[in-house]
Amino acid sequence: MKEGIEATDTVTYWSIPRSGGAYYAEDKGVFMVKDNPSEMATWTGQGIAHYSGQKRRDVGSVFCRTPSATGKLAFLNNMVGVFEYETDEMGNSEGKIWEWK
Repeated sequence: MKEGIEATDTVTYWSIPRSGGAYYAEDKGVFMVKDNPSEMATWTGQGIAHYSGQKRRDVGSVFCRTPSATGKLAFLNNMVGVFEYETDEMGNSEGKIWEWK
């Protein structure tokens, strides 16, 4: 999230195995601003994942949308991004999204 914006990200995803040890994944989520939960942005994503030891690394694309024209999340409206996430065996994840212009 942009610097200075505190938000939660709730995600639902599924993945299926592919040949060569890869997984295809699709996900949907919603960002909600912590100090104003009525301000939100939705997103959908697709990616490919690989396991390395106890970690899973997903890379792919994400498409964002928000009805907010002036709020903190307005910059996400119609944004396309590429992402990279890593998840450990405990379900902890860390990742980044870069805007694709």
